[in-house]
Amino acid sequence: MEKSALNEKPGAGEGRVAVVTGATGGIGQALVRRMRARGYAIIILSRHPRAATPGITTVICDLTDSESIKQAVTHIAAHTPQVDVLVHCAGIITPQAVGALDSATIATQIAVDLTAPIELTNALLPIMRRRGHIVFVNSMAAAFPLAGSSVYTAAKFGLRGFARALEQELRPRCIQVSSIYPASVNTPMLSNEMAAGGSIYNFIDPPQEPDVTAQRILECCEGHSRERFSSVFDKLFTHACLASMRLLNLSLPIMKLLGRRGYRRYQRSLTPRS
Repeated sequence: MEKSALNEKPGAGEGRVAVVTGATGGIGQALVRRMRARGYAIIILSRHPRAATPGITTVICDLTDSESIKQAVTHIAAHTPQVDVLVHCAGIITPQAVGALDSATIATQIAVDLTAPIELTNALLPIMRRRGHIVFVNSMAAAFPLAGSSVYTAAKFGLRGFARALEQELRPRCIQVSSIYPASVNTPMLSNEMAAGGSIYNFIDPPQEPDVTAQRILECCEGHSRERFSSVFDKLFTHACLASMRLLNLSLPIMKLLGRRGYRRYQRSLTPRS
């Protein structure tokens, strides 16, 4: 059984300032809770005002608006001289088949999943502390293409490329760059995705609880890994499929079968027992 991070290393983040996007989502809320238990001072970006909470500062920001991102960074710089950790946790997915895509949906997904992390990183770099850490919460879609969610897949592939190039650029400043690739997570985002026709591959393994993913993100913030997958198998298998289209095509029927079985189990788990 995993030991609760809420009771581990109290004070490990004392004196450190973290900026977190997506903090109002299932994973983001769990991450902020864990970071506060470590002693981090946290600045969250949100489209809406939030009730005041000790140790947490809310900066209004619309991640689909470049000007809003610039204004948010101005507020952050006025609030703190330096940022130690930047966590890009915000994400959005709207499944649509190519040929039925609409421009607004394309633009929103690209903005939140790719453009905003790039622009926010670019704007915050001048006040990122030497030996700081930037963490991108990516997706398995960055290594395994999802039919029916091509725009999301494209954005996540792009985010992976940006993170890898950024890591090389920031070596002279000793700023670490990490990417985490969670499997499916049991959040409202997953429910909404499936209601819109999301990928059955989400259920090859049971969806993780948000707190499990939050713990892995926090470990990235305080560790040295460049890329972190949920398991060694996920990492090896997705890389193998990227290298071999034949392996990918041969694997798809088996993965669909496993995904359908897993989805049925998941739906049964949601049905109240009499």
